[in-house]
Amino acid sequence: MALFSERRQTIRITVNGNMNVESVPAGQLLKLVDVGIGGFCAQAVTALPPKTETSYRFHTPDRKWTAILRARAVHSKQIPAGEPSAGEFLIGFSFVNTDSPAVQRELMALIDHATAFMSFS
Repeated sequence: MALFSERRQTIRITVNGNMNVESVPAGQLLKLVDVGIGGFCAQAVTALPPKTETSYRFHTPDRKWTAILRARAVHSKQIPAGEPSAGEFLIGFSFVNTDSPAVQRELMALIDHATAFMSFS
């Protein structure tokens, strides 16, 4: 039996520090791991309960480009002892309202900025 089952339905782009994300209401900076049309993965010091929905601000490190998108936490997994960042959490998010033309435009801009550094996962 496999330990991991891939649930993503879109390609994710590894950002390698070339893009940032923060929660809008709290201003908590998360370490963005990867991003795609369907969602993103981020690392945080605290877990986030599944189905938690909030807004997230994505921006380039120089903040010349920024976008705010709503997303829902899908899963949260603690990084095991012995790994870099042990004790922190990897959180998977799914974008919401993706049928909206305005959201689709923002997602395409997000992907354009993320692919400027092209590393797929």
